Amino acid sequence: MKMWVLILCAVALLATPFSVGQQASDSPDRADVLQFLEMMHVRSQMKVVIDSMGQQIRAAAEEGFKKQVPNATPEQIARLDKICDSLLTSFSFDDLIDAIVPIYQKHLTKADLAAATAFYSSPAGQKILKELPSIMSESMQAGAEVGRRSMAAKSEDFERQIADLVKESTTK
Repeated sequence: MKMWVLILCAVALLATPFSVGQQASDSPDRADVLQFLEMMHVRSQMKVVIDSMGQQIRAAAEEGFKKQVPNATPEQIARLDKICDSLLTSFSFDDLIDAIVPIYQKHLTKADLAAATAFYSSPAGQKILKELPSIMSESMQAGAEVGRRSMAAKSEDFERQIADLVKESTTK
């Protein structure tokens, strides 16, 4: 469950590359928002995020599995990877886009969308769109590494606290 929340948060951040004000009475229609999302290459950017998260899930699962099964065979690792890969296969980009269109309509006016479209149609905007998948992927990798280091530092204390809690609950 936590993984889906993380995925949706990451995709939502990716799908909203700028901040805007409150909704005005002339909100864009669905077609305008869909056209904007298409121009922003949101589907391909979501795919990059999902693929990157899949790699991180695999790496974390392999690390955890190898702690539990130090002599894991290549076949076991391959099976684990297959299990991890299956986690993200049911992710629907269409469902996510259907969910975010009303959010764009709530927060953007037609004028906001037109201004954003003008920017992202400019050479600077196109450069950002071109580089954004790499930026997101590299940022997620960097974030995963920072998270791994942080968790490694706190892992022993965490495991001790959990063991204490389990011991406490079994003695009562």
